Amino acid sequence: MRSTVRILLGTLAACAALAAVAAAAAPASSDAAACTPGVRTVDGSPARVFCGPAKAMVRMGGKTLTFAGGACERSGGRYVVNIGTFFAGSSKSKRPYFGLLIDKPRPGTYRSQTLSFRSGGAGSSVFATVTLKTLKRGSFSGEVFGSGRVTGTFAC
Repeated sequence: MRSTVRILLGTLAACAALAAVAAAAAPASSDAAACTPGVRTVDGSPARVFCGPAKAMVRMGGKTLTFAGGACERSGGRYVVNIGTFFAGSSKSKRPYFGLLIDKPRPGTYRSQTLSFRSGGAGSSVFATVTLKTLKRGSFSGEVFGSGRVTGTFAC
């Protein structure tokens, strides 16, 4: 029971760190005319919209989720992938979001990295093992508490 509480508290702390990096990151350039990056109110809640060429695929529980329109960048000595719309607080929005915070901005394999994603209004967070093949692409895998294994890839 104590280990479950520690895992939940650790996941919440990691999500808060990802939110801080997402809020501080510079807006990415937009390849799509319909996307305007930046901080604003979206669906009635404060949000940060990310635009650009980044994309990701997440496989979990027999489902494949795809995310497109985001940025990959170095920020605060880390490497960050943000795709879609990030809500700093709770939101009922169904807008998709994929966020990955990697400890070092260089190729390698890193354990216990923060991965968060939301699709269709439901979100998950996990500490994932991430292999950053280059600063343009990588893969990840981990266990979602109570939901099984998650795997996937990302590209910028």
